[in-house]
Amino acid sequence: MWRVRSVRLCDGRGAVTAARMSARGYGLRRRRGVVILESLTVLLVLVLGLLAVIQWSIVMMTHAGVTAAATEGARTAARAVFVTSRQVDTEQAVASVLAAHGVAGSVTVLITDLGSTVRVTLTVPVASTRIPNLLSSFYFSLAGRNLRVSATATET
Repeated sequence: MWRVRSVRLCDGRGAVTAARMSARGYGLRRRRGVVILESLTVLLVLVLGLLAVIQWSIVMMTHAGVTAAATEGARTAARAVFVTSRQVDTEQAVASVLAAHGVAGSVTVLITDLGSTVRVTLTVPVASTRIPNLLSSFYFSLAGRNLRVSATATET
């Protein structure tokens, strides 16, 4: 039966046995530096992912509010008796729903008459919402972007 008594390694400073290396903690300092560097890299990726999830969830909540405003605007535009008051009534309905969802600022309301249906298209700049720009430090910016939602309703 074969038995290995010691393993000899050479690191340029002379031969050192494996037992003496582990007893002195040889190489642990180098390994500790690599572990710290790998941990920082993984931590950076995890923080970036967390910020992306937070920002995306806020974008989706705001998008749901804009969708609700577009739907209410389409209902109001479809029920309008006079075409001249349709724009004003629709803008007021959209503004009230957007205010309830925390969206303030300039909103473009476009009403398209499609015969028996009415389409309302809302364009909301991201700057006029409560969406934080968490990823701008990582060159993923929402500056200059718009949320655009369309809804249709049948005229009564």
